[in-house]
Amino acid sequence: MAINGKTEILGVFGHPVGHSKSPAMHNAILSKLGINAVYIPLAPEPENFANAIAGFRAMHFRGANFTIPFKERLKEFADELSPISKFTGSANTLYWNGDKLCATTTDPYGALKNLEEAGVHVEGKTIALLGNGGAAAAICFALLERGAKLTIVCRNPEKGGALAKRLAEAFPQNAPCVVTFADFDTTAPDIILNTTPVGMFPNVDDTPLPNAKYRAGQFVYDIVYTPAETRLLREAREQGAKTLNGEGMLVHQGAASFRLWFPKETENVSDETLVKTMREALAQA
Repeated sequence: MAINGKTEILGVFGHPVGHSKSPAMHNAILSKLGINAVYIPLAPEPENFANAIAGFRAMHFRGANFTIPFKERLKEFADELSPISKFTGSANTLYWNGDKLCATTTDPYGALKNLEEAGVHVEGKTIALLGNGGAAAAICFALLERGAKLTIVCRNPEKGGALAKRLAEAFPQNAPCVVTFADFDTTAPDIILNTTPVGMFPNVDDTPLPNAKYRAGQFVYDIVYTPAETRLLREAREQGAKTLNGEGMLVHQGAASFRLWFPKETENVSDETLVKTMREALAQA
């Protein structure tokens, strides 16, 4: 698509941001759908972030994604936060709703879509979620929205308990349990979902569950996707569990963001088309 006087601008804000594969994904689908827009990497210095958002507003960018270290700062600048972003205090997507600049996070819904694509539905399932950080909070919220039966597995029971208390206030009829890694029975849940960075490159020999036992029919999901098979996934697979990494989460959260920026343009576009195009672009990036 040629850039001209009517080309709209989108981008990903991060610092650093040169490693991001989001431009490849989004520019591929813009080209596929014939939308006159371009998606670029944007790396303002953290101390200039407020000016960067003011520039976004002034230039009326179509939309943007946000990564480290900006996800927790969007709440200061958006006109409206989604319920999940109000809960977590974090957002990865900025989009317009009329004259309102809105912020939300598509990451956890990307994770759920990734699971659904693999034939795994979380409603009514017992799920042990490893971790209690920002990614954990967002995914916990999305899981409880879907009616999962949740246990938070953490190293620090105070931090895990604080997250569980907040979730119980948001979902009083479906409050999560908390257990430490030392007391966690790895064979009990239907699904184990790792939100920690343990096992991510370059620390590929690490796992959040050393010496764990798994069972056939169990499903183990790691949001890490570099390496493609973490030690956690490898050991679970070798013991008969089904496994999945988080590459699809990246694609599905991207597709969810894209629909927020272009609701009319994607009205008759299937998820399969968005995901297939973005995944092909990722493979070539």
